[in-house]
Amino acid sequence: FDRFDAEFFGISPREARLMDPQQRVFVETAWKTLESAGWKPSDLAGTRTGVFVGVGTFEYVEVLRGSGVAIEPHSATGMSHCILANRISYLFDLHGPSEPIDTGCSASLVPVHRAIEAIRSGSCEQAIAGGVNLMVSPATFIAFSQAGMLSADGRCKTFDARANGYVRGEGVGAVFLKPLDRAERDGDTIYGLIRGSAVNHGGYVNTLTTPNPSAQADVIVRAFRQAGIGP
Repeated sequence: FDRFDAEFFGISPREARLMDPQQRVFVETAWKTLESAGWKPSDLAGTRTGVFVGVGTFEYVEVLRGSGVAIEPHSATGMSHCILANRISYLFDLHGPSEPIDTGCSASLVPVHRAIEAIRSGSCEQAIAGGVNLMVSPATFIAFSQAGMLSADGRCKTFDARANGYVRGEGVGAVFLKPLDRAERDGDTIYGLIRGSAVNHGGYVNTLTTPNPSAQADVIVRAFRQAGIGP
């Protein structure tokens, strides 16, 4: 993210330095996502295209503070999660909903679900949906480690009796979503078809961060039923 081509996106170098790196890489990823689908971003200007982005951390604030960088107007827009999503809509001139979403570990999948709902309700014709997480400060590692949430050996062991916590990861990804008939009509590159999706919460369990296996099973079953397929 230190090689962000600010000039390509019409952003000044000074503003780019004060942008959370998560904003930088998601701008790049949104551009590449549209290209991969066979579109130039300029082709979508003025359309009701939505942007739904999963993002949670504010670690770059710690980096700037530690470097003694003074607060200025670009600091506010550069750190804001709402601007992360809205910057895409602004740069590409998209007129659909533009929303950051933070639901913790599910914050890359829930934007896909919200995009599907928005398309079905008519709030937008199509949508960019994805998520970004970069680890640029040790602060979150320290807090999660003290809370006992991280795996001591640094390995995820999902659905395993030896599971002893989770492992933080960083990355960025996005998909360009639209109804299948429209994608076929537009001659898009189609990588997959979403048959159904569902979201819920586990409600009250022993601790704030403890999963609820029954609720997780329920949401999976609802997604299967909505899709009309068997596991």
